[in-house]
Amino acid sequence: MSSPNPSSEKNASAAALVSFSLITSCADDLEVGKKIDESQYNKVLQNNAYLRDGKSNLSAPIVELYENSYTTSVKLNLTKPATTATSAKVAIDASYLETYNQEHGTDFQLYPQELVSFDNGGIINFTEEKSGEVGMTITGGESVLEDQTYAIPVAITEPSSDFTVQNETAKHCMYLVKDMRNASDAYKGEDAVKGFLFFEVNGTNPLNAFSFELENGKLLWDVVVLFAANINYDSDAGRPFVKCNPQVQYLLDNNETYLQPLRKRGIKVLLGLLGNHDMAGLAQLSEQGAKDFAREIAQYCYAYNLDGVNYDDEYSKTPDLENPAFDERSTRAAARLCYETKRAMPDKLVTVFDYGAMYGTSNVDGVDADEWIDIVVPNYGGSARPIGDMTNKKCAGMAAELNLGIGGSLTSSKAQELINAGYGWHMGFAPSPEKYGSIFYRYSGASTLYGSDLKDPTIFYKHQDPKPYKYPDDLYN
Repeated sequence: MSSPNPSSEKNASAAALVSFSLITSCADDLEVGKKIDESQYNKVLQNNAYLRDGKSNLSAPIVELYENSYTTSVKLNLTKPATTATSAKVAIDASYLETYNQEHGTDFQLYPQELVSFDNGGIINFTEEKSGEVGMTITGGESVLEDQTYAIPVAITEPSSDFTVQNETAKHCMYLVKDMRNASDAYKGEDAVKGFLFFEVNGTNPLNAFSFELENGKLLWDVVVLFAANINYDSDAGRPFVKCNPQVQYLLDNNETYLQPLRKRGIKVLLGLLGNHDMAGLAQLSEQGAKDFAREIAQYCYAYNLDGVNYDDEYSKTPDLENPAFDERSTRAAARLCYETKRAMPDKLVTVFDYGAMYGTSNVDGVDADEWIDIVVPNYGGSARPIGDMTNKKCAGMAAELNLGIGGSLTSSKAQELINAGYGWHMGFAPSPEKYGSIFYRYSGASTLYGSDLKDPTIFYKHQDPKPYKYPDDLYN
């Protein structure tokens, strides 16, 4: 038997004394016969409910109508399994749209209610489970306009006494609907692995996305990023701002010529944002700085009819922390910017390049990253990873630098790997017509993804010229 340890005995005596002090302290506060106030435990004990879209598990999903109807489900989630047979009803709550628009600074119109239907009269039934669903169908109609975001505010209208709905956000699921039926050239199926392409617009025309066409007539690329505008510091105003170099501004000023043709064929156009060698950086804004910059980004996207933004944390210097617009560089600050950007433009895409400090924090103000990041793409040769409740569906599993010829290639085996792992995207960077020969060779696996080979290029576009030229005959003329 080991000998007693004086130090252990001393620690045990001290612990006992602390425990006795706590007990007597608590006892001093008790009144015999007085009913204990249990209200502080209510949030722990009660079963809270909240609505989500069944397909995406988002509270504000973007729905794109590429076909005449779209089917999903409305999902009622509980924080604890139901102990008895439970039911609730969901329906459109048109009155909530005004509140939502005021909160987000938007002006979405109500989707025609007669074009929305719920299975089972909108009634959700489930027993001893944490969730239940009811089918929902959104149908296209002649009154639905292109290039306009509509909203369908779905709410719990007849809650069960078995659970509690804590607030209006939990009570509602806001569907943001866009009519894409006449812009389907890039649509390759709801579950297809999509293409995400960066153009170095200082020297390359983004209309060159039209050169990448499959044998079945579909376009390879689903998203095009204009790379890049910058975040810069305005020393006179003492704040960061969006700065566009002459090449980016030229495309924005002539967006009906160079950008809207892409969008009319179903390709989404994003404004790329990048640091620019001063103390303004995308991953080093304060909470107020992020809100202000996000609102400016939203103004650009709405004014120029763009589909969203891509953030890339590079080339920024250490910020002046005496300035209230800035914070220390961190993934936390980057996440705040993404969160505020999504709040400022909930119907647009918020995407990030997983580099520097731009990606990694999965929660802002209790809201999961799945609600405010739509797509994440990796560095060349890598694959992106999901955070929070995100899945690989929002991640690019391949990244190729097309000008230098480095990174991944979309071979048949790589394409099958993307499918097997559930990736939603593949990424390319900086194609130019001068490199089409080697670039197209790297996409031999397109047939594995889409059941159709990538055609040899027949057209290309010169810089700042909307006319299609014959490839390769006119390449050096």
